Amino acid sequence: MNQTVILITEIVFWISIFLIGYSYFLYPLTLIIIEKKFRKPVKQDKNYYPSIGVLVPAYNEEKVIAKKIQNILSIDYPSDKLEIWVGSDNSSDKTDEIVCSYNDKRIKLWVSADRVGKTGILNRIATLIETDIILFTDANTFHNPDCLKAIARNFADPLIGGVAGHIKHVSEKIEEFGENIYRKFESKQKYIEGSLHSTISAFGGFYAIRKELFSPIPDNAYSNDDVLIPMNVIRKGYRVIYEPEAVSQEDMTGDVSREFLRRVRIGAGNFQAFFWLLDFLNPFIGWPSFCYISHKVTRWFSPFFLLFAYISCGLLFYYKPVDMYRMIFAAGSIILLSGCLFKVIPLRITRHIYYFLVMNVALTLGFFRYLKGIESAAWSRTERT
Repeated sequence: MNQTVILITEIVFWISIFLIGYSYFLYPLTLIIIEKKFRKPVKQDKNYYPSIGVLVPAYNEEKVIAKKIQNILSIDYPSDKLEIWVGSDNSSDKTDEIVCSYNDKRIKLWVSADRVGKTGILNRIATLIETDIILFTDANTFHNPDCLKAIARNFADPLIGGVAGHIKHVSEKIEEFGENIYRKFESKQKYIEGSLHSTISAFGGFYAIRKELFSPIPDNAYSNDDVLIPMNVIRKGYRVIYEPEAVSQEDMTGDVSREFLRRVRIGAGNFQAFFWLLDFLNPFIGWPSFCYISHKVTRWFSPFFLLFAYISCGLLFYYKPVDMYRMIFAAGSIILLSGCLFKVIPLRITRHIYYFLVMNVALTLGFFRYLKGIESAAWSRTERT
């Protein structure tokens, strides 16, 4: 390998290392440092009660839909300000029958004649809702009694166009998959981003926007409504914030293989969203652009940065036998191996390495799923616990 190729390899290695470090460490640290100086307060009003339409997309959710409806009805919020819209995506079980059994004019059922996917349900029902606020939530997401009040008080500020709530995972087994740590990491970043201007995504099972700001997203949008809908709100000049006191809970399967497939779907949706949000790569947009590039874009492409870093370091290990590259490559190989062997040697310290690797492998497979083409957003129901 000649010197020019070695130099290019070194450049690729250090750029890849920097982008990985920036995405996971430097950017979160930067947010913490700049938050106090650039924070934009929200004018909250605890006595502000806008009308809220709760939109629940459902496909064969007979096991949980009654509990979901009861949970919404039990929320501490003025009853005359609340509606429930269940969108059945051509369910083949008793979901429709269960919803129709309620003799309550606040509960409305919309049934699709064909499978249109979650996105199709959201697009069609959101245009029918006439409340001030639309709350998007999943059938397996259950809300704390005060969550709507925590959401609503932020909409007293006319500049707030969307509010993302917090979701806790309740399955004990999921801790093995590392999802809880990821959620805490994400939640902190969302909160600070919202303090600066806007968080550029929500947790998909629990977020709200002003009805007037809803714009339909492409019908083939795949597991990415929680990015595209908030970003459309930001496009219109409004803020989207994260409200940590608006808490809901969501069951998870506890099954690594099922969660892995879910992550692949999310990964495919991420790359799909990237090409629909190219305008946010413009730095002149300000904070939303900075947060989007730093938080999402670098994270979505991190599997490729990891791959480039490892391969380039391996080449430098062989063709430029400098102690620094030898040590980095050896350390990286040990870390990689320890994560791969977690199921065989389940050490606590390697659990998070394993989860990090699984997330990035799923994201990589999601990229190839995107390249194959996504024609439909129809989803298969995840088995509930």
